[in-house]
Amino acid sequence: MACSTNIWVVIFFLCLLAGPIIAQDYKDALGKSILFFEGQRSGRLPVSQRVKWRGDSALIDGKIEHVNLIGGYYDAGDNVKFGWPMAFSLTLLSWAAIEYPTQISSANQLPHLQRAIRWGTNFLIRAHTSTTTLYTQVGDGNADHQCWERPEDMDTPRTLYKITSNSPGSEVAAEVAAAFAAASIVFKNIDSNYSAKLLRRSQSLFAFADKYRGSYQASCPFYCSYSGYQDELLWAAAWLYKAGGGNNYLNYALNNQGWSQCPSEFSWDNKFAGAQILLAKEFLNGKSNLEKFKKDADSFVCALMPGSSSVQIKTTPAGKEGITCGSVNFSTSKIKAFAKSQVDYILGNNPLQMSYMVGFGNKYPTQLHHRASSLPSIYNHPARVGCNDGYSSWYSINNPNPNTHVGAIVGGPNSGDQFVDSRSDYSHSEPTTYMNAAFVGSVAALIGQNRRQINSQFNEPILCDKQISTKNVSQ
Repeated sequence: MACSTNIWVVIFFLCLLAGPIIAQDYKDALGKSILFFEGQRSGRLPVSQRVKWRGDSALIDGKIEHVNLIGGYYDAGDNVKFGWPMAFSLTLLSWAAIEYPTQISSANQLPHLQRAIRWGTNFLIRAHTSTTTLYTQVGDGNADHQCWERPEDMDTPRTLYKITSNSPGSEVAAEVAAAFAAASIVFKNIDSNYSAKLLRRSQSLFAFADKYRGSYQASCPFYCSYSGYQDELLWAAAWLYKAGGGNNYLNYALNNQGWSQCPSEFSWDNKFAGAQILLAKEFLNGKSNLEKFKKDADSFVCALMPGSSSVQIKTTPAGKEGITCGSVNFSTSKIKAFAKSQVDYILGNNPLQMSYMVGFGNKYPTQLHHRASSLPSIYNHPARVGCNDGYSSWYSINNPNPNTHVGAIVGGPNSGDQFVDSRSDYSHSEPTTYMNAAFVGSVAALIGQNRRQINSQFNEPILCDKQISTKNVSQ
């Protein structure tokens, strides 16, 4: 009754949609989904930068407290750097690189993926200034959302937020620990010194997160912790064990298995499913005392599968080995078919016959809720575009964005399979780093499959019961 862990890796990445596409297009989709991250870069851009409409930005980040917080990623369509979802994005990117190196290499994308990971981990290393200090956010979200301006013109406050032993935030510290541990595996055979550095940082941050327990709320109302920090602690412990940090991390997960819950989502906030899947793999490899994590991982799949007696995900109108969900058994092939249908829906097999990835196919969103994309490139329009000018001259016009943010995956359709291409509809038209990061692993898993199309019984997009694909508040 054990489901292939590779199937699970595809499944838990999903929280958006469904459909079929030709196998040869998956490599193109993979490359574009990774390219997206270059359009989200903050800091001084390298000579190798491929997204040419972006320029250097936020070159004094951290200066007000005499620290170097230049670099990293803007999380979505705004100009704020949120460390918590950034770290989650990097953990997912690393997981994709670990699980599917052959598929990603076949598309000539592994070096690009590794650079995307390193761009983020370099920033997080700089943000980790002592054993009990981690900078978690750069920029005032409320002030930023009052302006519509390019990152290159940004003049809103670059307020700094951090966690310390006196003001803890276990969720973000543990997530950065997970990101460092996962990335250490990616770079182990490429740059052993860097890998070892990441692993040491991961261990330090995990100790900080666990010793000084406290929930992280500094990024509210944009990223609020709803699931608490126990999921991140389990998630980080699982990654540290996988990275070779020692048996103590596996024992930590075992001793705290009572924390594990049966989730119906996997998101920047709730990591239980991810931890369960990592630890379920250890169970399948012979560690029988981890059976609870295997059962909880099975329950997560049951919560997703249409036709399951315990399905907890709402679907739109279109839309022997295996897992038993009540009286229904799902074979691994059926689970994988459903996972594939979700990817295919995003890429265009849906009632509107449009791709929800910008630049993929012939029809896709053109009015992203994204400041840098919706304003003219600094190279084409060197004059500064001010805070209010951006709103009056660019945000409100009903024209395609001047810059095509290739690879950006938007929030997607409503519950009736309909999509209005409107810049002001941020819940449906805004891309995020963590949606793209999840997609990288999902689409990489499908590379190399034959071209036969998936059974139409799974042409159903799934929508999360609560919106977790984008920030809770945005403008």
